[in-house]
Amino acid sequence: MDVDVAFDGSNWEDLTRLVTLANLYILQNTDDYDDNEPAKCALLASKFRGPALDWVGNTYAANTRLMTSFDGFVTAVRNAFGVSEDGLRAQRRGQLEGLLWQADLPVFFAEFDRLTHQLGVDQNATRIALLRAKLPTHVQKLLSEQALDFHDYDTMRERLLTMWSLDPSRRISQGHGPPIISKTPNKRPRCGRCGKRGHVAADCRSKK
Repeated sequence: MDVDVAFDGSNWEDLTRLVTLANLYILQNTDDYDDNEPAKCALLASKFRGPALDWVGNTYAANTRLMTSFDGFVTAVRNAFGVSEDGLRAQRRGQLEGLLWQADLPVFFAEFDRLTHQLGVDQNATRIALLRAKLPTHVQKLLSEQALDFHDYDTMRERLLTMWSLDPSRRISQGHGPPIISKTPNKRPRCGRCGKRGHVAADCRSKK
């Protein structure tokens, strides 16, 4: 299982990710892991570092039955490092509060959806309110100009992703000036002397 993720005892979310990765790896290599619980436990433990790896070494030396059940091993690790659902919820609330609007809008929505789902936030009104609080000012202005008011979160999400995909400069996500899909075209100012566009009165060669 060649992955960059590692668990040191403090990064609880990464333990959950490693359990998922281990289960996927086992599914891909069933011949090696079929009915081999110790091998499954060792696979997961191979991605432990620091205090977590020290705990595995000390605990296994004292009790080799530690690795006789994969589910039992995961439970023992969670108990040893205080990993609880309440603690994970608190971390996820913090992650949701700190989640920022970003250039890769599909990635933003994937994280927003994951966190709201894990936190049990599934009401349209609540999800829309949380999302609106993260919209940059220029995106809020664009929605206002187009008189877009949403009551269904999925519709709002789809609309914003469509706008993002149709914006070649990705200004809707980056916030660099007015969105390219704005209703108002970007016109050059008129000359105050001759009324033509493209130059200012000081440079105008027209005769009065």
